[in-house]
Amino acid sequence: MNFYTLSDKGKVRPNNEDYAESLRMNWCGPLGNRFEVTALILADGMGGAAAGEFASMLAVQNVKKHVITNLFEKQPEDFLSVDKTFFLETWIKEANAAIFEKASENPEMEGMGTTIVAGLVYRNSLAMAHVGDSRAYRFQDNKLTAITKDHSLVQELIDQGKITAKEAFTHPNRNIITRALGVSEEVEVERRNITLQDGDLILICSDGLCGFVEDDDLEEVIAHSYRPEGTDLSGLADNLVKGAYLNGGGDNITICLYQHKAV
Repeated sequence: MNFYTLSDKGKVRPNNEDYAESLRMNWCGPLGNRFEVTALILADGMGGAAAGEFASMLAVQNVKKHVITNLFEKQPEDFLSVDKTFFLETWIKEANAAIFEKASENPEMEGMGTTIVAGLVYRNSLAMAHVGDSRAYRFQDNKLTAITKDHSLVQELIDQGKITAKEAFTHPNRNIITRALGVSEEVEVERRNITLQDGDLILICSDGLCGFVEDDDLEEVIAHSYRPEGTDLSGLADNLVKGAYLNGGGDNITICLYQHKAV
């Protein structure tokens, strides 16, 4: 299996407010045409009591429900032949509305929200959409590159040239995010399409990993485990969690991994 998901509550937090799922759908059409889609969905919740856990689970399950519905209850050719980031954006906005409504109806859930990163792999293309500071990376040609940009205060300071990425990693306001699902009626979703090459490795993670392990160190851990013909994704995920633990493990750590096989 070339995809894998792992979530760990870390060393400090009493509960896990992250939620993630990966799934693959295979089927054959009436003309013998074969379809395969892999979905990777990760959310990092926030809020008092169990509200953060609920928000992240609701976000992931909402997107997953729409993926399955569009692929199995409609003509897959219609869904797969267009820009799938538009669908992801719509589904994430629906998740935002559902979380906001739930928080409005339940005072104990007031202020809950969640980040989200969602990806759909079809053939040699990855459609992505995200909100917040959970991240996606691509490991290609022994180099790790971020393919999402955080919606956070420190990212805005980086964009303004006021601090460097290195300084952002230890900035006192590094945990302040500027977008999240559920905190208002509307949310802006960022989306993009990426062409994948054979052997590309995709890492999606919550800030319990990328907020505790710098990109250079993430690259080193991945490079040590990476095999172009097929990486042990379970072992790699364990090593990434260990890296976060070595740096304090102060937040929930959630990881989705996918290694591409070109078609």
